[in-house]
Amino acid sequence: MSTNAVGHEDGEPVPAGSQELPPRKAIAITAAVLVGFFVIDGSYVWSEHPPAWELAASLSGFAGMLVLQLGHSFPRLFPFLTRYRYATWGLQALLAGIPIAVFGVAWGGMIVFLTASAVLVFPAALGWPLFVLCAAAETAVFHHYSPRWADTVYAGVESVLIPLIVIGLSRMSGMIVQLHRSREELSRLAVAAERLRFARDLHDVVGFSLSAISLKCELAYRLLADAPAKAQEELAEILGTSRKALADVRSVSRGYREMSLSGEADAAVSMLAAAGIRTQLQYDCGALPGPVDTALAAALREGLTNMLRHSKAERCVIGAGVHEGTVRLTLANDGVGRAGRTPRTVSDGGLTVLERRLAALGGTLAHAPGEDGWFRLEAAVPLTEPAGPEPSARPARRGTPDAASPPAPAPEVGHADLVPRAAALITLAVLTGYFLAYGVVTVSYDPPAAQLTGAVLCLLMIVLLHLAESFHWRTSWASRWAGTPRYVALGLLAVFQLVPYLLFGRHWVGIPGLLAGSALLALPVAVAWPAAAVAGCNIALYAVGTGIQDVIYESAYDVICALVVFGLSRMAQLATELHWSRAEIARLAVITERLRFARDLHDLLGFSLSAITLKCELVRRLAPVKPVRAQAELTEVLQIARQALADVRVVAGGTHRMSLTTEAENATAMLAGVGIRAQVRLDCGELPGDVDTVLATLLREGLTNVLRHSQASQCRITAERSAGAVRLSLLNDGADGTGKAVLAAPCGGSGIGNLSTRIQAVGGRLTAQVCREGWFELAAEVQLERAG
Repeated sequence: MSTNAVGHEDGEPVPAGSQELPPRKAIAITAAVLVGFFVIDGSYVWSEHPPAWELAASLSGFAGMLVLQLGHSFPRLFPFLTRYRYATWGLQALLAGIPIAVFGVAWGGMIVFLTASAVLVFPAALGWPLFVLCAAAETAVFHHYSPRWADTVYAGVESVLIPLIVIGLSRMSGMIVQLHRSREELSRLAVAAERLRFARDLHDVVGFSLSAISLKCELAYRLLADAPAKAQEELAEILGTSRKALADVRSVSRGYREMSLSGEADAAVSMLAAAGIRTQLQYDCGALPGPVDTALAAALREGLTNMLRHSKAERCVIGAGVHEGTVRLTLANDGVGRAGRTPRTVSDGGLTVLERRLAALGGTLAHAPGEDGWFRLEAAVPLTEPAGPEPSARPARRGTPDAASPPAPAPEVGHADLVPRAAALITLAVLTGYFLAYGVVTVSYDPPAAQLTGAVLCLLMIVLLHLAESFHWRTSWASRWAGTPRYVALGLLAVFQLVPYLLFGRHWVGIPGLLAGSALLALPVAVAWPAAAVAGCNIALYAVGTGIQDVIYESAYDVICALVVFGLSRMAQLATELHWSRAEIARLAVITERLRFARDLHDLLGFSLSAITLKCELVRRLAPVKPVRAQAELTEVLQIARQALADVRVVAGGTHRMSLTTEAENATAMLAGVGIRAQVRLDCGELPGDVDTVLATLLREGLTNVLRHSQASQCRITAERSAGAVRLSLLNDGADGTGKAVLAAPCGGSGIGNLSTRIQAVGGRLTAQVCREGWFELAAEVQLERAG
């Protein structure tokens, strides 16, 4: 059974609460709750049957308070008010306080929005003291008009609870918007870090060779006239260097397509930093045999995937080293918690496959939580051949973590992200507030001691069962909660909410909003909202003799309560999911950049190095008989080498623009230099940038294959527009009857395959076929409207 990106198992019904809660829906829930609170407070004014002018004034006051509160909760909703936010809070204070002289306690509920706005508008150092003062003022107002202790305590709880709800929904809506927006930036940073690695690898592997070719070309040019024998030696060295550089390009290109332990470890640092996990990397393995390197890289990737999906890790240590002929990979994280808890960092299916894969190499895989609250995954594989030296392109990190104790402090990457924790704490605080508020209501009925004890226990069970539903995804038993256990818990919650009506009668209210909210979170969409409506309509409350006005008020309040707990629970979960998904997004961005790098490296440098090799061979043949022609060819080799050095910088930088016209001109000179007659006809006009680059790359790759793998004597290059499309055709007479030699290099090159993917990305199609005896055609057709 597999697990998807947000931790739901395949085949599990996705409940209503498990759907993604995007920023707009989060804002809509927050706005609905705000409007609901205003409607409830407005009902108090309406129940006093005020004169028409007072009613009109109250409606105007409510509208003004609502607009100001929406502006404080969502600054982007009214950007022009943001510059005057302190003044708008002062205006809100006047609207919350002055009407109390006219409407009395019916208007007192407006102070809760002033309390919430104090934290939303002012810096924390001033906002929270104002929060306390406003909450105390509201409690004093309610005590003045209703001095009963129960009313005063209830007002005190509500004066804190409702502002916390408004703050929580407003802040979490903003946090989710921010997290959505931060994903692109995190991916960009991860890709930028990967490009630094590209530039380093290119400089070490290819840059030196190209610089040496340039220098030796200049030397051979000077020696051709005076010391031809010495020039021949230099040309031989140039040939050797260019062939080695071409092999290095292929090797680096393959390396960025394949998995390697060092590459995965480096990428993990960027990925975990994006997720806010402090990371320590200790790497001292050198160059590993291919199968071992790939298997350990897969183990590291699987371990990281499970850690990000199923744990609450804040610190991670990755260690790899060779000891007594065995390479050991250790991945440790602090996401287990108390000793003895079931680890949530294991995906049995993935690790079982890895265990078999390592066993095939004579290795082992172990994973277990420690008494210190750390979870460790360790893979060990014996080396059948000694590890090579550490590649110079990558600095080594010395040391491995001790498996028996938490890793010692070391330089760390990343920082703790408090968004998921803050979201969970706000949700927990609101649920605690509801328990206290309804507890005060229950006590205010002054029931007998036995009934009071039973009622409080029922309230506690309702809150605990709802907590289990809201936060099961953070627990070790999350995978076992789905299905029957979840519905049983919902049924028990309904029992604790409804059965006490039979025992306590009018002395029982319960918390119907938590039952309705749990239904929204647990049930499938088709039945979630109807079930929530039934749970929140308070038929049982009416059945035990409660007045119709109180039933209407409680029903409205319970609808708001259900929306609050549903919204907060889902936003807390989504904040966590988004928090961890950033790591996966960063990893995918890095993988995409690696593939882009490998493709561009092959396309740009492969052609240049092939041309250098062919021209150097031509110069060696021409030097004894046509030294002037040989010098001209050497001049072109020097230009190609300098252009290749520029291409190295382009590839590492991540952006390049190629021109079909320029490539066609270069192709004409190149083919003429190796004795291939070329006919070029371009009748396509100016092309969109991405199409121009892809077709130019196709032409370069096609010519590279012609030069390497065919015996062509003629070549025709044609580009023309027709019916909103552009078609590029490259024909040569060097096919062997099947065309297979032209399609791919025998050593695993995949240039044409890469180009097929790139052409499809701009809405085109690539074909390669033998069109007539001895002739082979490589053609691409791109729809310009679709590409644009």
